[in-house]
Formats: sequence, structure tokens, C-alpha cells
Amino acid sequence: MKTKKDLTKGNILSSLLFLAVPTLLTSLVQMTYNLTDMFWVGKVGNIGLDATAAIAAVGTAGYYTWLGFGLILLAKIGTSVMVSQSAGADDDESVKGYASTGLVLMAILAVIYMTLGYFGSELFIGLFGIEEDIIVVDAVSYVRIVSMFGFGFFFVNLFNGIYDGLGKTLNTFYITSIGLVLNIILDPIFILVFKMGVNGAAIATVISQLVILSIYIYIYSSRFKPFKINMKEQFSKSKLFKIIKIGMPVGLQSILFTLISLKLAALVADFGKPLIATQRIGSQIEALAWMIASGFQVALAAFVGQNLGAKKYDRIRNGYFTSLKLLIPYGIFVNILLFVFAEQLFSIFINDPVTVSYGKEYLQILSVSQMFMIVELGTAGAFNGLGKSYAPSIVGITFTGLRIPFSMLFVTGFGVTAIWWVISVSSIVKGVLLVTWFLLLLIRMKKVYNFNIVEKSETL
Repeated sequence: MKTKKDLTKGNILSSLLFLAVPTLLTSLVQMTYNLTDMFWVGKVGNIGLDATAAIAAVGTAGYYTWLGFGLILLAKIGTSVMVSQSAGADDDESVKGYASTGLVLMAILAVIYMTLGYFGSELFIGLFGIEEDIIVVDAVSYVRIVSMFGFGFFFVNLFNGIYDGLGKTLNTFYITSIGLVLNIILDPIFILVFKMGVNGAAIATVISQLVILSIYIYIYSSRFKPFKINMKEQFSKSKLFKIIKIGMPVGLQSILFTLISLKLAALVADFGKPLIATQRIGSQIEALAWMIASGFQVALAAFVGQNLGAKKYDRIRNGYFTSLKLLIPYGIFVNILLFVFAEQLFSIFINDPVTVSYGKEYLQILSVSQMFMIVELGTAGAFNGLGKSYAPSIVGITFTGLRIPFSMLFVTGFGVTAIWWVISVSSIVKGVLLVTWFLLLLIRMKKVYNFNIVEKSETL
């Protein structure tokens, strides 16, 4: 298959980096989208608006986008994994079939997201129990705007997933970067020049996503397309069930994670507006930690998927351990960075001393668990590539869910920092358990397939 990057032969480290670097850069692009919004929304004081309230509104509305991403993962992960396994087996027709079927599923999910977001925005924002009207009004408006054009958000992610499965993550990065540049240009224009505040941030993001979608539509209707997509002729119910089987645990985990985070955010909101802003900004800064991990998550899913399709089990094992040699030192570096420079990082986005003080404490507490979270994400990618997405979902749902009762138990006596400590400790537990599970799985695979460790030259 000429349309794929062959990951079943050659140097393992080079293959992983070829996949991971563009993907982590794509994650950086996505994070920069969010940080750009936060940066310019934080400047609305220049046009007479309340910056802290505006950031709180965007942060609150962002939970609906997170819910939408759970729906996206239901179709994206299953499609990407099955495309990678089909590509590894050099089965062109299956690649086309899974891509076309994934697009149909994504279209259905997009309609659900758009309908619920537009008509149920007030009900959703009401779940947070926020008493300040300006935050509620802006948050509702933001949700409605992004929901109206949610099809762009959904289809862009599906096309990204197809390219990821083919090992062509560099294409994803180039296309997504165009949207970032446009968003950087449009944000200050709509937010400050047109004085649209929070609504301006939503409109800039929507336009950027639609431009990226237009590029994908052009590619797949031109001679540059990796293959021809025909959703009517290539749609398959059996392929749909396989996509859902793999994607459902990941999507469900993401949705439940968002609902759990929503509940925790509601607990934080009881402590006032500065804490809402702290949670929003802090989570975006923390994204620096999982940026590279998410790159290796996608890389390992594609790498493991192709090698599983090609029945090269030795490369699966060695690919995973090669990734750990990079992820663990990076995680330790992030731990130190967030702890030592917590105040400086938070001060970039807001000048309010109260919010910065809380932000410093937030980052220092969360810094303790960053390495474990990074390794967890990378390991989840390896599980996904094997088609065993249920494993990280079981661990994730169980221990993320326990954050609610433990937070409610300790928040009364120890305040808002108890919530952050519960989040940090649960991340440590998840990382340890998921890595242990995967190592046991590798031992079992070695007994079943009797594979050996590849030569050092192939790994490094």
C-alpha cells in the first residue's frame, strides 16, 4: 500500500519518532488553540469586561467540548486502529471500508452533539450552579456557537484519525497548523477589535475548524487523496460494529471523565470565581505534560496496530519499551518544571494575585503525578493498537470515578486543595496499574507467540 507509512520494518525508534513528533506537534497546535483563547480572553479588561469572569465562562463552556470529544473518540479511535491493522496486513479494501464507515458514524455523532449543545446549553451550564449571571450568559452563548458548527470539529478529528492509522501523522500536523495560524490571527480581531469577548473566541475557533475541514474535503476530492472514499458503497455494518467495539470504551471513558471533572468543577466553583479561573488555566498549562504523551499514544496505537496486522509481535514489545525510555525522563522533567516555575507559568495568563496564588498551589500539587499520567497515556495507546481498549478504560473509569467521593470526603476539612490532591494521587495509581497490566499482557503474548527481543540496532 503506497498510501501508508510502513511501520512493520526498519528502526523502531525512528518509526516511533516519525509518528510521535508530528502528533505531539499537532497536540501542541491544539493546546495553542486553547492557550491563545485564554490569553486573549484574559485581555478583555482592555475593552471594559471582567477578565476573570470571561475566563471562567470559557472554562465552564469547555466542558461541553470535552463531552463532544468523548463522542469523537468513539468513532476516531476505532477507525484509526482498524485502518492501521488493515494497513499492516496490506488490505486496501478494508482500509477504505473502515474509513468510509467511520465517516458515517462520525456524521451521526456530530448531529447528536450539535442538537444537544444548541438546545440544551442552558441546562448544561446550569449543572455547575454558578451564581454570577455574566459567567452563565457567556458560557451558554459559547456552547451554542461551537455546537452550531460542531460538524467541523467532528469530521476534522475523523480525518486526522485516518491519517494517524496510516502512519501519516505529518500530514495531520501540516493541515492542523493552518487552522492554528488562522486562529491566532482571528482571536484578537474578534475578541478585542470587534469587542465580542467570549463569543469572539468561539467564532474564531469555529472558523479555523471549518477551514481545516475544507482542506480535507479538497484533498479527498483531488488526485492527492490517499484513497477514494465512498460512504454509500463502502459502508459495512460488520466494520461499524468493530469500530464501535474498540472506540466505545475509549469514548465512554472520555465522557465519564468529563462528567467527573464537571462534578469536581462544581465543587471548586463553590469557592468562588478565582478558583474557576484557576482550574481552567491550570488544566491548560498542565496540558504541556500530556502533549508529548499524547503524541506517543497515537504513535504506539498506529505502530502496534500495523505490527499486529503484520504479526510482528516482537516489534510490539520493543516498541513499547523504547517509548518508555523516552516518556519516563520527560515525565520527570515536567514534574520539576511545573513545581519550580508554577507561579511564573500562571502569571502569563492572568495578573490577578489571588488567582495566581491559587494557580501556583494547583500546579505544584499536580506536578507530583505528571510522570505517572504521561506513562499511563502512552500505555493506553499500546492497548488501543492491540484492539484492547477496554483495559485503559477500566482503570481510567474506576479510579477517575473515585475522585468524586474522596473529594467530597476531604474537601470540607481541607478545602479546595483536597480536590487537587485527590486528582494527583489517583493519576499515580492509574499509571502504576495500567503499566503493570500491559507488562503482564506482554508476558502472556511471549508465551503464546514465542517471540524474541529484536536486536539492539533495530530498537535504537
